[in-house]
Amino acid sequence: MKLYILPGACSFVPHTALEWAKADYELNIMPRDELKSEAYLSINPQGSVPAIVDGDTVVSQNIAVQMYINALYPKANIFGGDNSPKHIGEIMHWLAFLNSDVHKAFGLIFAPDKLVSDEKAVAELTENARNNIVKMLKHADDQLSKQDYLTGQISTADLYLYIILRWSKSFALDLSAYKSFNPFISRVEADAGVQEALRQEGLEKIVSL
Repeated sequence: MKLYILPGACSFVPHTALEWAKADYELNIMPRDELKSEAYLSINPQGSVPAIVDGDTVVSQNIAVQMYINALYPKANIFGGDNSPKHIGEIMHWLAFLNSDVHKAFGLIFAPDKLVSDEKAVAELTENARNNIVKMLKHADDQLSKQDYLTGQISTADLYLYIILRWSKSFALDLSAYKSFNPFISRVEADAGVQEALRQEGLEKIVSL
């Protein structure tokens, strides 16, 4: 099995999940400029990470990759160890919120010039996206004020939130009003699988926002 990633990207989530599963896999760290290469587009036509190649099976899109890993390694409990309908609904809620809402909003910060070209419009779009992300993250902070992890037990949803908090620090988003994130970061960064994925991706701990 091969996993294709970019260091510090959302692909960190399935990368750590494979570490949790103690899976036999080959890590392929992609140079960003090769994501649109003909070779990689033959694997993932969207030219994005993550992607898994397992024999004749190719899986892309983050949540789909996580579902594939969970199906291969159910005892790894990457979704938190509770297969009840209630818990599956909760984990999918958080993954969808982080992947479809918050991550999508970061796209407006990563590359605003894909939507607008005027300098003033770029600045306005970026500022609005930053404010929107901060507002959305209140949902996660509220949840973590009640329990250590988003669904009660550490899961890939927490890994996704962790990566989003890394991006938030990188872009200096003001999350100072949210008091649950720094203790959460400490708990996540204490995890052995997270530490190994950080090491392999050449990333330092963020420690705090």
